[in-house]
Amino acid sequence: MKAIHTLLFGLTTLVMVTLPMFAAIPKPTDAPKPLSPEESAKLVSLPKGFELELLAAEPLVRQPSGVCRDARGRLFVCELHGYNMEGQYDIEALNKTGKLDKVVRRIPAPPEAFRKAEEDQIGVVKLLRDTDGDGRMDKAEVWADDLPACLGIVPARDGVIVAAEPDIIFLADRDEDGHAEVREVLFTGFKV
Repeated sequence: MKAIHTLLFGLTTLVMVTLPMFAAIPKPTDAPKPLSPEESAKLVSLPKGFELELLAAEPLVRQPSGVCRDARGRLFVCELHGYNMEGQYDIEALNKTGKLDKVVRRIPAPPEAFRKAEEDQIGVVKLLRDTDGDGRMDKAEVWADDLPACLGIVPARDGVIVAAEPDIIFLADRDEDGHAEVREVLFTGFKV
């Protein structure tokens, strides 16, 4: 009888000790909530005499890295998708153990995380429009995609020049179909 009690006690202890290992890591409940574009604008301080107007916000634009208006008044935004993914991949690798990482580790991430992050970064140029005349952009069209990581944009020669690492690329829409069919690498070899 004592052997059965010992066995039951041992099994119960084993279950109680290992059960938490199989429980899911709880999602944080104390993470700050994102601010609305209007709330964010209130936090910007400007010099006297300057005004801030909201032209566009998510979901119209995502992860903008540059903005410009051309001579025709068109508004272009370049977006950098996948920015800082090495940190995300680093956290994913740490959490594969299933243990809650109580110490947030920052970069340097392992080299494979940097390689994968670089591969996953893509650039997009969008043309934004105000179709109802209220001064706020309400339509966004992908004007150029399949670009390397776009870090900046300037207007030039009825098109735009984008800094898309490792290239500086001229883009233009000569047939006015809403998509840049002209892609000319002006310079190459830049690394940020």
